[in-house]
Formats: sequence, structure tokens, C-alpha cells
Amino acid sequence: MDKAKAIEGLRIKGWQYADGRLSKQYMLGSFTEAIEFVNDIATVVESRRGQVSTNPTITVEDKSVRLLLADDDVSIAIARVMDEMYGMNYASDEDEDELLKKEEDRERARFRSRGPYRKSSSAGLR
Repeated sequence: MDKAKAIEGLRIKGWQYADGRLSKQYMLGSFTEAIEFVNDIATVVESRRGQVSTNPTITVEDKSVRLLLADDDVSIAIARVMDEMYGMNYASDEDEDELLKKEEDRERARFRSRGPYRKSSSAGLR
């Protein structure tokens, strides 16, 4: 895949391209999650240390993390990994609330279908 198409694909996912650099701002649930995400970024970047042409810039403001990368192929790969990691490990509160709501709905349906207890026998019941 050529670099222009790869960068265009990243734009769809919220990445900006300006002055030969890629940037994206991630919103996390708390400052602690933001710092954990920065540590995840550092791990990914360090794993590709010999391949990265320019050092990334990471800015943290409260629950927001801004990542600035070069526009080379390795940085594009890092951007994809970070998007995947963010999606898997740092779901937004809305996503988490939606998952909890679905689980509660399933539990209510299960409760309605069998009642608060199971009648295994009629012994002792009047």
C-alpha cells in the first residue's frame, strides 16, 4: 500500500496530517488512564526504536493524550497499533455503559424466563 493511501486511511480514523507529521488526540476516562495509555505508546515505540526516523511527541492534558508522529511507514504502522490498542483497552464511558446495559438486559431476561428461584420439586411447598 502506498504511503498516501495509508495516510488517507488514517484520516478516516481521526488522524490529522500537517507539516509532514501525523497527529491524533485521544480522550480517556481519567488522568490515570491517560498515563497508562502513554505507557502503552512508549512500549510500542520502543519496540520499533531502530525503525522510527523521528521521535514521537506525546502531550498529556488531563484526560487527553495527543500523539504526533512522522509520516513514514513505521509511524503509520504505530498509528494503526495505537488505534487498535485504544479501541480494545480504553473504551469510552458510553461504550462501557452500553456493554453494561446489554449485560443487565440479558440478566433481566434470564431472570424473567426462570423466575427468582427454580422449583426443582414440590416438596415443602404448599
